[in-house]
Amino acid sequence: MGERFLIIRLGAIGDVVHTLPLASAIKDARPDSHITWAVEPVPLQVLLGNPDIDEILTVDTKAWRKNVLSAGFAALGRDLLAVRNVDADVAIDAQGLIKSGFLARASGAPLRIGFEHRFCREGMNVLFTTHHVLPPENPHHVVEKNLSLLEPLGLPVPPEEQYRFPLHETQEEREKAENCLDGLGRRDGRLLLVIHPGGGWVTKRWDTVRFAQLADHWQEEDRGEVLFIWGPGEERMVDEVTDAMKTQPFVAPATSVREMMALIRRGSCFVGGDSGPLHLAAAMGVKCLAIMGPTEPVRNGPWGGGNLVLHRRLACSGCYARKCPDIECLERVRVEEAIDALNRLQAAP
Repeated sequence: MGERFLIIRLGAIGDVVHTLPLASAIKDARPDSHITWAVEPVPLQVLLGNPDIDEILTVDTKAWRKNVLSAGFAALGRDLLAVRNVDADVAIDAQGLIKSGFLARASGAPLRIGFEHRFCREGMNVLFTTHHVLPPENPHHVVEKNLSLLEPLGLPVPPEEQYRFPLHETQEEREKAENCLDGLGRRDGRLLLVIHPGGGWVTKRWDTVRFAQLADHWQEEDRGEVLFIWGPGEERMVDEVTDAMKTQPFVAPATSVREMMALIRRGSCFVGGDSGPLHLAAAMGVKCLAIMGPTEPVRNGPWGGGNLVLHRRLACSGCYARKCPDIECLERVRVEEAIDALNRLQAAP
């Protein structure tokens, strides 16, 4: 048995996706290593079936905050004990928060790798790690930032063509997705445009009427069919889009993350903002059109060639604000631009 690694990337879905090549690079360089990944319950689903991950450790930090003096304290104790029992030689904190650094320290790993404090979301994270990595100086994607954590291990960053995003699909998930689409009325041979109008922040959500116009264009031009997907709390948003449409799209039922992934795989193109479903689509090789607001396209856009991003650069761009009085960066992205970009994306080989 080789070295035992603990990767700490608790969430969210897109962030877990962007950390997958880090695990792959370690496993490729040290195939006899044992990799445990500490992750929250929902994004855990992204890791199922991943051949690079030997063990998945569920950490529920929301449970820590529930009734702190009783149940929360007990949940924290269970998670700390589980992390300690990994018996890691190396803990890699790809999150940069106090709670993730705390877990790295609690693991007892003698080598604890994290980012230099300016590149942590919470600078005090560095108190819990032993090696502090500076990401690349040039503009870079978060995938490349995560891969820079290989440096203290003496491992090279693989070339881009060797980055892997192992997102496994079972036969049951495949059949369920096909049955779902057939039940919605999908016709054989028709292209499927998958649209996710949601996003974790209001500043990431393009106007619902514009999504409706974009979806109508796809169907009125007889490009194929449209499927709207949604997550918890987003059903009303999808209703607003479909109510504004002239044509009739498909709307997915409530799905788990795994079921959503299976539906996305069956799309020929994907449209959405900077969200988990967008990054899942890109990692699974679906052509993506991202409509982005306060987050930086170079850093947070869909990974991989062949994708397109619509983004209006302003003086305040890259603010990462979760609230904004007018969200001008998104308001300036016109539906005509999106239609043109989608046409180019669909026509590309």
